[in-house]
Amino acid sequence: MSTTSILPGRRSTAVLLVAAAVLELAETLISPLRGGSTSSELGLVAAHEGRFTVSVLCGMAAVLMYGPGFLGLAGSCASRTPWLARFAGWTAAVSMTAFFGVRGIQAVQLAAVRQGLDHHTAAKVIDAVGANPLGITVLVLFLGGAVVGTVSLAVATWRAGLPKVAAVLLGIFQFVDLALPGHLGTVLSHTLLLVALAWFATYLWTPSTDTAKPEPAPAAATHSA
Repeated sequence: MSTTSILPGRRSTAVLLVAAAVLELAETLISPLRGGSTSSELGLVAAHEGRFTVSVLCGMAAVLMYGPGFLGLAGSCASRTPWLARFAGWTAAVSMTAFFGVRGIQAVQLAAVRQGLDHHTAAKVIDAVGANPLGITVLVLFLGGAVVGTVSLAVATWRAGLPKVAAVLLGIFQFVDLALPGHLGTVLSHTLLLVALAWFATYLWTPSTDTAKPEPAPAAATHSA
């Protein structure tokens, strides 16, 4: 990457990727929620308000780091796959902004519990938020962008010569999460993501590795006398 680039450098990217994945896995492990109905989740939030708050704060910090981290990872592939790297990096980064819509629903859950609202009534309102056009748009941008972005980024890293196993893990982690609903599935999928990003981070941290070597300049044409 150029020294004038506003994207994070290789080592900054490595730190961002690992920190984001660790924080997101920590959110999954700390959170008292286990994927039940909204009403039952509100009961768990009320019973474990401190744990829920800490877990969401970890998740928010992870989202803030994923955006520049994914852009930095894409930047390390740009010289080999310029179009795909740009598309993948920005799609993955934009999907993280939509993730804040999901965080907004979690903030409503916490507010409902603190206001002492009836869990059944509050659950109906929260479910309605996710089912209206605005909520559906945010969900599509998040899930669709995350799947398309991470798969495209996995392909870009593969084509750019980054570790192949890490590229495969990055490409499949969203599908593992979707195929194995529930808490254990979420823990497994985000553990796979952590392994993938830590692998990329180790590769990027090593000074001797260079995934962005410029193409050799063409030889200067000789002029006839």
